[in-house]
Amino acid sequence: MRLVKNTTLNPYFLFLITCLLACPGVPAGAATLVRGPYIENVGEDAATVRFRTDASTVAWLSYGAYPDCERFMTLSPEGKEHKIALFGLLSDTTHCYRIDLPDSESTGVYKAAESTFKTFRGEDKPYFNFLAFGDSGSGSEEQLELAARMEKFDPDFVVHTGDLVETGLDTSADEQYFIPYEKMIAKYPFFVALGNHDYGKDYNKKESRRFLRENYIPFHTMPYTGLPPYYYLFDDGNARFFVLDTNFFYGAKWAPPLGKDSKQYKWLERFLSKTDKEWKFVVMHEPLYSTGAHGGIEEQKAVLEPLLEKYGVDIVFQGHDHDYERTKPLKAGSPNDQEGIIYITLAGGGTPLYFKRNNADWSEKFMPVYHFAHIEVKESNLKMTVYDKDAKVIDTLEVQK
Repeated sequence: MRLVKNTTLNPYFLFLITCLLACPGVPAGAATLVRGPYIENVGEDAATVRFRTDASTVAWLSYGAYPDCERFMTLSPEGKEHKIALFGLLSDTTHCYRIDLPDSESTGVYKAAESTFKTFRGEDKPYFNFLAFGDSGSGSEEQLELAARMEKFDPDFVVHTGDLVETGLDTSADEQYFIPYEKMIAKYPFFVALGNHDYGKDYNKKESRRFLRENYIPFHTMPYTGLPPYYYLFDDGNARFFVLDTNFFYGAKWAPPLGKDSKQYKWLERFLSKTDKEWKFVVMHEPLYSTGAHGGIEEQKAVLEPLLEKYGVDIVFQGHDHDYERTKPLKAGSPNDQEGIIYITLAGGGTPLYFKRNNADWSEKFMPVYHFAHIEVKESNLKMTVYDKDAKVIDTLEVQK
């Protein structure tokens, strides 16, 4: 892959301009996009553009700070799965990009897709906003309704609490992920926590060893700040997000362990202790606190809760129980401690809903509804608004540090 900075002297660039003028639209016999484009792994100065074509082909990506979309150009080698990493980008800047594909029956090319994305801010700009939801993989009418509601927002990124695809199979991923969110993923990076469904229906059997490597890992790019895609971290503004893989506690045979002697635990402890960001968030699938059908896993709580409290985590976003729930601030399981952690279950993204299993004095709000959350952080203030599929506000939260 070669980055060409002087496009005025690039023969590929001149070739594309000539052919685009001569070959408007999608030529007969041309390779076409069948997945994407989608943006992943965005940071202050980098991003990854991914897409799939119906036939093995080369592709060209031109990009630049908006509106100069043709400042740079790079070539994606021949193949069906295309992954183009972009480096040296300007921070806090809207970039535009265009994908050109060749016409296999002529010497022409055509514009296959174009969109924009925005790089993240540094700590000197302590403000950002994002969407959060989970347990969406279904292809249901409710999932599509929620997706349409989320498209009205302009977030910096999206957090997903797991169970992206019901079967976990790549053959189901277009219907349940790439198509429902196609307008969003072309512009906004999704940071996903793996759920038990993402490990496949045989997640607790030894036969599932290669499942994630065959159905998820080849098609997603997460930050290389841990052991992606299992666990990793990312920063935006004055916040750090820790995305964990907690499926070990649910019995996923090949999920990375998370006991106190595990690599994942030691990684989490190390980077929590070194983090000086004002806000600390954790994203995981299986909940620590939940009054829903599954409830919390005691072993998981015993391992993680003391660590999260020790290093001042503010909010834990969790999934698995198909409902919305928010706890009071909790410290060692006791409510109403303003220095405690708030646990928020966001798992009504489209799969069948669960109902409340029991009552608990630490549960502040519980609703078995399809939903998503919009969170805004401005310096020391956080505001969260939770919407249902009809765009009705079902809960709000404000935290002042």
